[in-house]
Amino acid sequence: MGTGLSTAKRGFPSASEALSAGPISWAAFLVGLAVLPVWSPLMLVSWLVASIALAAGGLWPLRPGPAGRWLIATALVLLVLTAFSVRPGDSLLGLFNYLPFFLFFGLAVHLVDRAERLTQLLTVLLWGGLVTGLAGLFEWVTGANWQWEPLSGLVLLTVGSRQEAGILDRVTAFFAWPTSTAAYLLLVLPLAAAIALGGLPRQRWLGWAVLAVGGVTLLGTASRNAWMIALLVVGALLLVARRWRLVTALTAGAGTVLLAGLGPVSWPPIRWLREIVPASLWQKVSESITSGTASFTSLTNRLDAWQIALRMTGERPLTGWGLQTFPFVEKTYFGHDAAQLLHAHNLYLTYTAETGIPAALLLVGFYLWTLLRGVRQAVSLRGVSRWQQAGLLAALVAYLLFGFSDVPFYDARINALFWIELALIWRMPSLALQETIKEHS
Repeated sequence: MGTGLSTAKRGFPSASEALSAGPISWAAFLVGLAVLPVWSPLMLVSWLVASIALAAGGLWPLRPGPAGRWLIATALVLLVLTAFSVRPGDSLLGLFNYLPFFLFFGLAVHLVDRAERLTQLLTVLLWGGLVTGLAGLFEWVTGANWQWEPLSGLVLLTVGSRQEAGILDRVTAFFAWPTSTAAYLLLVLPLAAAIALGGLPRQRWLGWAVLAVGGVTLLGTASRNAWMIALLVVGALLLVARRWRLVTALTAGAGTVLLAGLGPVSWPPIRWLREIVPASLWQKVSESITSGTASFTSLTNRLDAWQIALRMTGERPLTGWGLQTFPFVEKTYFGHDAAQLLHAHNLYLTYTAETGIPAALLLVGFYLWTLLRGVRQAVSLRGVSRWQQAGLLAALVAYLLFGFSDVPFYDARINALFWIELALIWRMPSLALQETIKEHS
């Protein structure tokens, strides 16, 4: 089973090329990652600077190789599909949810060229998760709903929600929308758990801190899907680490909330549980099956969105209707109120409805290829590298599961972090190989 001995042949930088990925590119990349949760424009500008600096040194972010060829082919297909869109202008804008992030994938593959840089990247990523978690806790405790716009129309920093009052009881942190916050935390918490369980000793305390603070903040988002997914992936990591007490505590806590929310209120034990379990938790579970509540309406709206997306897929299975055309199509062609459903609330149906089945297979196929490749190679990794890879794979699984109920990529920050973590999964075997060579030299 290969671990990336011939990295140049696999589309990764060779040793000499890696050395030329200079400090300017790396510094700009880290700045972008540091501000990622707070301000996406600076993140995008920083990574653009990093890409330009890399290209100036003779290295293109997305180079030939298995992953590069796949993404280049996918990009070309998406470009061609804009010609078949019912709204080409919207679809051209929709390309920005894909093409820049393919480049950022290549950028990360180039720049994370040694274990020291991986350590720096993970540290910055974890600190971002901790700051986001603390902002969410502050918002939840104080009811803060702040917007600061130091440069009108250019810079807007948010803690809380800019939306209608109906979601102000849900934690949003810097993301202004609770499901976006939940999606971000699902990309961070599994990695934090893995680092806490088996990462570098100097990073473990940070992993535990992010897991604790971010976990509470995730509860505050009131995202039922994210709760279940976090329990699944973090619980799986705890099982692998044989942390039986934590697994038991996590299972008991989840079971208690489920009983309090779904159990018959006529039973005295259920009434007692509802006294001790925070109402914000059991009520969210209970409302999921209670007709007329906002949570129940949210579920029925999702079913409507999925049905529309399936009809769109059935009518244009090869080319789709065009990127970012779902609201227009559902209103114009299907007579549905687009104000209620701005997207398909399903990552995979969004792909099939807007890009067609072949392009959807290219996108989802790349994710699954990355997952299977990462799992296969994790077997040959040892120690810290194996835990780092396990955390990245768990985050990928969490994102893909979340995609069954929502579309996370519309927020550039979540999209960017997802593609960076994909790149790290591809890069990990060669980084581990470098460490092995160092140990034996």
